[in-house]
Amino acid sequence: MGWPWDDPRALTQYGDREPTQPWTWSGPARTVTGPTWGGCVEVLQWILTAGRFSHDASVLAGGVLILETSEELPSATEVGWILRAMGERGLLSAVDAVLVARPPASNFDDRPDERERERRRAQQCETVLEVISRYNPDAVVCVGIPFGHTRPQWILPHGGHITVDSSARRVTADYS
Repeated sequence: MGWPWDDPRALTQYGDREPTQPWTWSGPARTVTGPTWGGCVEVLQWILTAGRFSHDASVLAGGVLILETSEELPSATEVGWILRAMGERGLLSAVDAVLVARPPASNFDDRPDERERERRRAQQCETVLEVISRYNPDAVVCVGIPFGHTRPQWILPHGGHITVDSSARRVTADYS
């Protein structure tokens, strides 16, 4: 967890970091390369509810869906509901791969111990894998990558291309 944005230390210090865990892979052993779309699941829920994604789900065909949760710490159940709604809309079945960020498990007001943080992450992982497999059992899925609202944090090319290789357990991005 970093520093509040209004704290001058946010400009010079990283804040607390903890090592990431091995990524969890699911789906068939294959390589997928495609453009990315997605973001914070809570924001995606708002976009979809407001009708701001007026495209047919086929525009995501062959793509890589990138998902993350925020420091609002939605429960695994809430994340499951959002993904289920995306599945019912056809968004999950349209993509060939799904990357899910390592979720934040604490914030400035809710600071559980390490065991509870790991439990929260594991619950979210299980829920995500279950829902995605229901709507797209052929998707290559990787959960736990350090992007989004987590530390340390990788930057992914939203709209750019990513290759997800489940056989080699590797994710590569094209930033050109």
